[in-house]
Amino acid sequence: GAVALAGCSISIGGDKTIDSADLETELADQLAPQAGVDPADVSVSCPDDQEAEEGAKFRCELTAPNGDKVPVDVTLTDDEGGFDAVVPPQK
Repeated sequence: GAVALAGCSISIGGDKTIDSADLETELADQLAPQAGVDPADVSVSCPDDQEAEEGAKFRCELTAPNGDKVPVDVTLTDDEGGFDAVVPPQK
């Protein structure tokens, strides 16, 4: 099934873009325990220079300890760094 995170918040830079490093850390910290792994054992890659605009959608990629790549769909819930993240069901 899908894994969803809600009500999370990350930093916004002075140019109104999200702090991708902050988002990557937040996603790893929250998704890894749900998969039964240590956050230090996963890596997350999100696009740089993503504007902090409510409703913006983009995809990050989590790399599991075994090397599997897992997509993470992120939707910004406001322009202050709030976001929801969903791991879509795997085909």
